[in-house]
Order: sequence, then structure tokens, then C-alpha cells
Amino acid sequence: MGARILHVDLDAFFVEVCRQRHPELRGLELLVVGGRRDQRGVVQSASYGARRFGIHAGMPIAQAVRLCPQATFFQGSFPHYREASHAVRAVLERFSPTVVSASLDEAYLDFVGTERLHPVSLLPVAELLRDEVRRDTGLDCSVGIGPNRMIAKLASDAAKPRGLMEVRAGWEAGFLAGLALEALPGVGPKTAERWAELGLTDVWQVQCMNESALERLIGSDALALKRRAQGYGGTTLRANRLPRSVSRETTLSRDVRDPAALEATLSLLTARVAGQLRDERLVARTVTLKLRHDDFRTVTRRHTFAIATDLDAELYAAARELFRAAFAGVRDRDRGVRLIGIAATSLGMAAEADLFEPPARQRLRDLSAAVDQLRGKYGFAAVTPGSALGSARRPGGSSPESP
Repeated sequence: MGARILHVDLDAFFVEVCRQRHPELRGLELLVVGGRRDQRGVVQSASYGARRFGIHAGMPIAQAVRLCPQATFFQGSFPHYREASHAVRAVLERFSPTVVSASLDEAYLDFVGTERLHPVSLLPVAELLRDEVRRDTGLDCSVGIGPNRMIAKLASDAAKPRGLMEVRAGWEAGFLAGLALEALPGVGPKTAERWAELGLTDVWQVQCMNESALERLIGSDALALKRRAQGYGGTTLRANRLPRSVSRETTLSRDVRDPAALEATLSLLTARVAGQLRDERLVARTVTLKLRHDDFRTVTRRHTFAIATDLDAELYAAARELFRAAFAGVRDRDRGVRLIGIAATSLGMAAEADLFEPPARQRLRDLSAAVDQLRGKYGFAAVTPGSALGSARRPGGSSPESP
């Protein structure tokens, strides 16, 4: 019995959540979310009107301003995105017992074994799902249906916005033949550019070549590319799969050379990460620091804990030591810092409270619970880490809502 997978992708998710939360944005055709026009962050999402100017997710804000100076640039709030994502997931779980979130704005649903219920097509299910997401959350989505994850994802991409597309088993090669190679997973812009110089730009070209000829042309990537071009992809969804990481990073408004200001921003980012870990009942064994110099040199350093944690103080203590070691390299090169970030990785589910936990650690846990309660009621800015209080007063500092 073959796999049947739905991929649900929310249309312009970050833009639409901001419009829901901020009525003044609703009538704007040209809206870019990710940061203000004077910031150095990257685009999270753009309205479909703004996309016609070439703006896309991951693009530097400054470049987006040049492409569409008349657009409105707005910085949203991560808690709002997470709340909207959870609301959508609640709708999806009505349709399948196995829902795997790929990100805040996309998820896979498993429909294996539903041939008797839906013997011909899953399009009626997809249409009902799309309409219920719209009715219950106010958000639009596109749905792709396929015999594996890759095909379902590419089908939803092709269906955007607010579209439905089904690619049944046996149709994969024909569907893929009309796509550019850069549409396939694992083919980034640089790889696509390198292959284009060799005359290889479209999936149908790969489909027509035998593997040895393809290997002579592009080398060891030939087998994987050939399989993707023929429509092979993963068919297993694991509902209990944990996220790979919880992270926050911020591009500073200007290059910073003051380590105290950077430590204050790091403290704020750590508080965000720790709060999300506790909210999702996760703990982390590893913390990773990311530091980008003003000449775009990027350094990462990581620390592994003996005991997994979700406590701000423990995460920040490790991150601060990593930062101080990494900042020595910044100082030696006489550079500034343009981006700083922290990621909690090697995640596991939080266990029940340890009756024999040291008193000092229990006090930290009690403090975290009190802080979470206050932030849940009044917002993240209701409680700011003491080590972060100076960041807003220092050049390049981040506000409590910016990460």
C-alpha cells in the first residue's frame, strides 16, 4: 500500500499574521515583514504584491528597500507567529493522526491506508482542510498531495497561492519534467548556477541522461540528482519527531565593538530560547553561539552540558563563555560584530521534576516558572533579564521584542 502525503503550506504566513495583529497593515498591498527599512536583518516574508518586485524570504532588508522603496517594512513578533502556527496545527490534527511540522508555516499529513475512504483522489479532503484552516484561523494555505514528501512539497509550491494540486503515483516524472533543477530540494542557487554553466538547467534534461553520462558531467552528485529527478523521495512521517533546534539571532542595527552591549543582547536572545524550550517542554544538551563579523566572517562555537537544561541562567552562562572566547578573535582582527545568535540543540523531552535536584537549581526553576507566568500574562517585555537592561541604551542594542 503506497504512501499518500499532504503538504500544507501557509500563504505569506508572517505577513498575514502581522495583518491580523495590526489592522493598519491590512490594506497595504506592498508589505515586507522581517524588520524596519533602516535595519540590517533579512526578509521573513513579503506580500504577493511585493514579491512582484523580486523580494523574497532570506533577502537582506536593504536589498528589498532598493527593489521596492514604496513598500511598508514591518517587524513582527515571534510569539504571535507561534500562536498562529499552533492554531493551524489544531485544525490539521482533525484530518490525520500523524501531523509533522516542518516549520511554523508548513506541515506534512500522513494519509496512508485511506484508499477505502478516498479511493480516487484526496483533493476533496485537501479542499475541506484548506477551507477549515481559513475559517478557524483566518489564514490561507496551499495544499500539495503526492506519493512522497518531496512531490507533495513541490506540488504545494506549484499550487500557491490558495491552490490545490495532486500528483498521483506514476505521475511523478511528468510533473517534475516541467520544473527547473533549482526547484528540487538540495539544489541551491550556487549549485544551480554551476550546473547551468555546464548546460544543465531543467529536470527533463536529467531524466533523459543516463547515470554515467550525468556523473561525468557533475561528479558524485549524479546518483542523488537522478533519483530526485525521477520522483523518489521519503515516504515516512514520524509524528513524535522533535525539532532539531530552538534558536534566535539578530542582525544589529550597526556594527558593534562593545562586548558588554553584545553580552546584553545575547542575554535577551537566550531568554527567548529558554522560554520557548519550557513552553514546548524541551531541554537542550548543547548550546551553540553564532557570531558574524562586520566583514561577514561567521564563527560558531558550541558547548555540551552534562545534564540537559531549559534554564536561562545555565544556557546564558555557557553562551557567555563561548562569546568571550569568540570575541577575542573579533578584537584580534579589529572588526565589529553585525550578527549574534544562540541555538539550543540536541533536544529531548523535559522529564518530571527531580526530587533530589540541588536547591540552587530548584530556585532557578522556580524563578523561571514565575517569569514564564508573568510573560504569559503581560508579554515577553514584562520581565527583562538584568544582564540585558543596558542593551537598548548601547549603540546597536536590540529591543526586547526584536529577536
